[in-house]
Amino acid sequence: MKADVGKWTAIVLLSTLAAGCSSIRARTEILDHEWAVYPGVRQDVKEMGDIFGGERPAPGWLNGLVTSILIFDLPFSAVFDTFVLPYDIYRVRTPREPDASRGLSEGAPDRKPGEAGRRDNP
Repeated sequence: MKADVGKWTAIVLLSTLAAGCSSIRARTEILDHEWAVYPGVRQDVKEMGDIFGGERPAPGWLNGLVTSILIFDLPFSAVFDTFVLPYDIYRVRTPREPDASRGLSEGAPDRKPGEAGRRDNP
C-alpha cells in the first residue's frame, strides 16, 4: 500500500514538473495587450473552470489528474505571481507597442519573396 501512495505521489509530482508552473506558462502564452496581474492564478482557475464546466473533452480520470495538479500548483503560482507583481503592474500600465519590423535586421535590403538566399554581387 505504501508503494502505491509513493508511486502516485511521484507521478503527480513529475506531471507537475513536466507541465511547468502556471505562472511561467501564462507569461509565455499571454499577448502583450492581454497582460494582467496574477496570470498564473488566473490560468489555474480558468483551466479548473473548464474542467468543472465540462468544456474539456478528456476522460474523467485525466481531468481528475489535471485538476489535482492545478490545485497543487495554485499556491506556488500565487506566491510567484505576488513576487513579480511590480513587473506585472508595470506591464499593464505600459504595454509594448507592436513592432512592425520585428525579426528584420537593421540595414538589410528589402527582398522579394523567393530571394531569401540570393546575394547581390557588386
